[in-house]
Formats: sequence, structure tokens, C-alpha cells
Amino acid sequence: MVEVVDVWLEAGRDGRSFTYADSLGLGVAPGDLVRVPLRGRSMQGLVIARRLATSTDADLGTSLQAVQALLQPAAVDPAWRDWLDAMAIRCHTSPFRMLKAALPPGWLGQRVQPSSAGRRIWWVEALPLSDVGLPPRQAALHALLLERSGEWQRQLQQEGFGSQLMQALERRGAARRELRLAPAVTAAAIQPAAPLDPELPQVLTEEQQRVLEAFAPQPAGGGMLLWGITGSGKTEVYLQLVARELAAGRHALVLTPEIGLIPQLVDRCRRRFGSSVLEYHSGCSDRERVSAWRRTLDTATPLVVVGTRSAVFLPLDPLGLIVLDEEHDSSYKQESPMPCYHARDLALERVRRLGGRVLLGSATPSLETWIQLEPRGPLALARLSRRISSQPLPPVHVIDMRQELQDGHRRLLSRPLMDRLALLPERGEQAVVLVPRRGYSSFLSCRSCGEVVQCPHCDVALTVHGQRPGRQWLRCHWCDHRAEITSACGHCGSLAFKPFGAGTQRVLERLSEELEGLRLLRFDRDTTGGRDGHRRLLERFAAGEADVLVGTQMLAKGMDLPRVTLAAVLAADGLLHRPDLRAGEQALQLLLQLAGRAGRGERPGQVLVQTYTPDHPVIRHLVDGRYERFLEEEEVVRREAALVPFSRACLLRLSGVSASATATAASVLAERLRPLCQASGWLLLGPAPAPVARVAGRSRWQLLLHGPSGTDLPLPPGSALWDALPRDVALAVDPDPLQL
Repeated sequence: MVEVVDVWLEAGRDGRSFTYADSLGLGVAPGDLVRVPLRGRSMQGLVIARRLATSTDADLGTSLQAVQALLQPAAVDPAWRDWLDAMAIRCHTSPFRMLKAALPPGWLGQRVQPSSAGRRIWWVEALPLSDVGLPPRQAALHALLLERSGEWQRQLQQEGFGSQLMQALERRGAARRELRLAPAVTAAAIQPAAPLDPELPQVLTEEQQRVLEAFAPQPAGGGMLLWGITGSGKTEVYLQLVARELAAGRHALVLTPEIGLIPQLVDRCRRRFGSSVLEYHSGCSDRERVSAWRRTLDTATPLVVVGTRSAVFLPLDPLGLIVLDEEHDSSYKQESPMPCYHARDLALERVRRLGGRVLLGSATPSLETWIQLEPRGPLALARLSRRISSQPLPPVHVIDMRQELQDGHRRLLSRPLMDRLALLPERGEQAVVLVPRRGYSSFLSCRSCGEVVQCPHCDVALTVHGQRPGRQWLRCHWCDHRAEITSACGHCGSLAFKPFGAGTQRVLERLSEELEGLRLLRFDRDTTGGRDGHRRLLERFAAGEADVLVGTQMLAKGMDLPRVTLAAVLAADGLLHRPDLRAGEQALQLLLQLAGRAGRGERPGQVLVQTYTPDHPVIRHLVDGRYERFLEEEEVVRREAALVPFSRACLLRLSGVSASATATAASVLAERLRPLCQASGWLLLGPAPAPVARVAGRSRWQLLLHGPSGTDLPLPPGSALWDALPRDVALAVDPDPLQL
């Protein structure tokens, strides 16, 4: 009897399997990635079975098409696939969609991998030194370039040498850069060489040593929360735990919530572990992610992978350790597109099924994690309560902006903050200033009629960008629509038509006007574009090119800058009064994380917070630093009200071009689900327009399901929800959403 193979291809919403012949004798097996023809196109698919042909297959005779190529043998391990299928059920999505989200871009579907031939990138080579007075870091780079007879700039950056360092070496006449044709990227090409002088492990404090000793006996499938204040040395603990796993022949996965935190963490890991380190995140090219994935499949040596939430899917086997740094961060939750998963939940379930252990690290752990600590839950707890620098946590000073207003000071920056910033240059210190929003101002409004300029495609106000009048524009941060600024209100014609509020650009402008000579840098998504945008900007700030770094919430996450002695918050009220269940928790986490940026070096730090509500509970706990007390109070409130995490929620989001068709589909769906919810003890709220009811020209409605903790979602299985929807209405299911 002839053998055939079933190949899962991207056809329809949830994929379909098609039967092919292995007539080329490729020896393909289940789990292999192959290329096959389908309706005149070449497709990449996954072999799900190799079997004897049945009578149905035999009827096809010689018409069965052949598998064209074996692209990756054993791309999917059966045990890994079982874990993924279980996660698909949890996320209420199909196994195919879950698999497609897990695999690197282009591995399933019709995709032609672009060639790097013809692209020019920077090549760096050393020149003879006219003197020997190079700073240590430049001298190390120069020695490396001499040893290798030159190197690609991207390779040097992967090994921790920033582009600013290369340019400085070039200005000294000790190096030359030129554009050359890029080589093809292979799995070997993305492996950085070991550093010339690998960094030795640091001497641990007694607290850090106790954490290592407490983690060692944790069983396979177990987890621990490392609750360490900012600057207490959590990263060094991670690195030494990773080293133990590598020595035992096991892989380690280190996750961080934001791409902006990747460069510093990758640099530290590569200085310690050299070519064993890979990075995997959306900032990597598709080709680099495919190469990294292949290396994890083909390697015989243990690896360290640093990545964002999508790296949790990498097929590392055996996997000894998963670290989630800043485990409280909402960026670990995938909200769109489906599958809507939380990397923390997937990591804990992965080690439970496949082995390994999880370490959750945070200075401000989430309430969800806190209530899972022993003895109430399965997570062990270890603490780091003292900073490595021996400096205390910086004191928090609250500036009552109501009093500033009563005293006739109507400026954006309070007098105490201006006085403190003015001292930075002469003291040789630096500051970080948090602004809740990026851009120049929040929106453009008319003082006469109250009209606010809205995006024509979304139900949100356009944000003002640009540094000075005449050179400003409007931009939508949802769909990227852009428009010019007019001098008069389009609704009433009034000339009292001005920007309102303050974003990072406007704060920068005000600082430069009020404090001449103060050197400023802006740090937000508009200024840190590109894969190395965060690294380049932070390198400039760390090198002393600016006194003040003004930015959005990215400022509070993971930066270690010893010269920063001041952390300031301009408008804390914008964080406190969001209509969200977790607004207080997330605001306090952000403010405490920001406060931790100050005083990490030898000099003591200080925190200044401008607010109109100094008596708010979040501000009170920010001042006293009692985050655990806040969690205790928050637990009582949510438990008594049966709110998450003491209950479950599920958000169903519908979107469509037609507002009426989308609203009707939401109503029909609600009526279908109401009996299921009632039978399961769940409450159905809605349908209702989404908080932002239109994005990119599509109307958005939502249903909120709320039910007992620990119960299954009251939703029909499979694709039943989607089968009854109109073709032009999309539906996304978000179990346990963070944003309601």
C-alpha cells in the first residue's frame, strides 16, 4: 500500500489539511515543515500525519501532488504541540491559529522569504593607532576589530558595542566604516562571537545568595516570585540562575515586557554568556526570527534566549528556566490580534507540562501573582529588600499644584521642580521626567465652543505634534492619520483655537525656555524608532549628552543610569483617574518603578510628583512606599465586590465597516450567548460601543462576560461563534482581559 502525508495549510479561517504524495522520497514525517503546491501556488505547511493511503486516496490515483521540499525537519515536537493545543482551548481559538501565532512569521502560508542580496550595511574595521590614549571601552572594541580583521556593525551591536562607540572610534581615526553588500543571514550568521573578556559573576549580597539557595530546591513545574525593590540586584540573580541551567545542559528563557528593555538585557547576557545568547522579538526581521527558531531546534549546546512575550513559544528542549522580569507589566498580555494570551500564564503551564521552573521578578508584583503565593497558592516567595548601592529608596515629595495655582504660578512646571532641575548641570547629575503622553499637546480645542478636532476614521482626538507654531501637525495614534493645523475652529470660526494639555514635545520646549543651557533628550515611541532606537538614545544619555531625559511610561521600565538623582512626574492625575478596574494598581506600579530610577548610584536620589489630588490613596502609598499594604487593601475591595482576580471576565470585540451591521451582529450574538451564561452562572453585559467606538474606519462593539473564578467560559466550542457572523464583521475573544 502506498504511503501519503497529510499537510496542514493556511486555507480558510482555521486552516485545512490536504493529502500529498512523498513521491520525491523526502522521508517527511509528522512535525516537519514542507513546501507543497496548492491551486497553482507554493505554500508552506505542517505535516500532521504520514499514513497508508485509504480507498479515498486511492481513488485520486496519480493525481496526488508531490511534496516539493522539506524546509525544516522536526519543526514541531509532539509534546510542545500538546501544550500549544491546550493553550488554544484556554484562549478560545483554533489549534491552527495558535500554531500560526507561535511559529515565526512566514512559516505557515504563502510567503516568499526576501533575499538580503543587494542590500548594503555597515562594515567596521580598525586602523593603526597614532596614540594609545583610548578609553577602555573603545580600546576593547579596537582590539576586537584587529583580531577579526573587521566586523559587521550589526554583529558588534549584538555583542554590546553601541553605534555611538563605533562612531567615536571613527572620529579618533582608529576605525573606518563603509557600506558593503550584506551577506545572507543564516543561523550561524546571527551567532555572536564570545566576548574577548567574558564578564565574571558578581559577588552576591547575603540576600541575593539566599534567593539562589531558596530557588534551588524548587521542583520541576514549580515557580517563585522574586519580590525585589528597584536597584536590589534582581538581574544578577537572573544571570546566576541562568548560568546554573547552562552548566546543567538546559536552556534558559529570559522574558522582558518591552522591546525597549531588550538592548540592556541582551548586552549584559552576551558579556556573561557570549555566543550562547539569542534575541527573539518583533524588532527582529522575519529572517532573523526564523534563523533563531532553527537554531533552537538544531543546537547541541544550551542557549539563553532574551525576548518579549512571543519568545515563550520557542521550542527549547530541555528548558530549565523561564524568567519573567517585571512580571506585573500589562505588555505580557496579547490583546490583538487573536490569540489573546498572557505570557505569564503560558509560561507557568508550559513548565507544569514540559518541565522547567519559572521565576517571576518584580518590585511591584501584580495582585494576580500576589494571591498565588504560598500557602494560598503554588508560588514560593523570595525577597530583596535592600539596594546594591546601599542607598535607601529615594524620598517622595508631593507638589500640590492647587497651591501653585493659588500662589499665581500657572506654569506647567512647578517652582520646586524648576529649582531642582536648575541644579543638575553644576552638580553633574541627571534627571528623568515622566509625561503621561507623547507628542506636543494632547489635543486641539476651541475655547469658544468646546469643539475638539477628532480623527475622521476613529473616535479619538488627534494629537498635536511639532515643536513650534507653523511647524506643527495633527496625528492619530490609533490609525496614523495626519492632518494640518488650522488657525480657526471649523465648527464656529473662532480664533481661540489652540492646543490643550502637554505632551513630551511641549515639556521639552517649556524646559528649554525656562532653563536655558539645560541639555534635553526626548524618550518615547516617536523618537526611539528602529531596532536599536532605544539603545542609541540611552547610550547618548548615559554618555552625558543630556541633563534631562523627558519621556512617557517607557522611562519607568528597567533603566539603570547611575547619574540619575531626580525622578519627576508632571501630571500624576492623568494616571490616577482612568476609568479602569486596575487604574490604581497600575498607576502605583508605574510611579514606584519610576521612583526607582533615581539614586541607583553613589549619590542619593529624590522624587518629585506634581498632582492636584495629593490625598489620593495611590499618592499616599507612593510616599510611604508600602506597596504590600496597598495590595492588602485592594484585595479586600475586589474580593468583596467579586471583581477579578476573584472572578473571571471575557471580552468579545466585534468590528466592521458598517456601524449598523456591527451593532446588529453584536445584539444577535448577545441573544445567542445569554442562555449559556445564565446556565453557567455568568453575567452578560452589553452589547455596547467600545470605549473607542471607531478605529481606522471600522465600527467597534463589545460584550463583557463576568462569572465565577475557576469556571470555564460559557462559549460554544470551535468556530460556532464565527460561523453565524456576517462576512464583513470580525470577532475577537479575549479571555481574562486586562483592559475592559
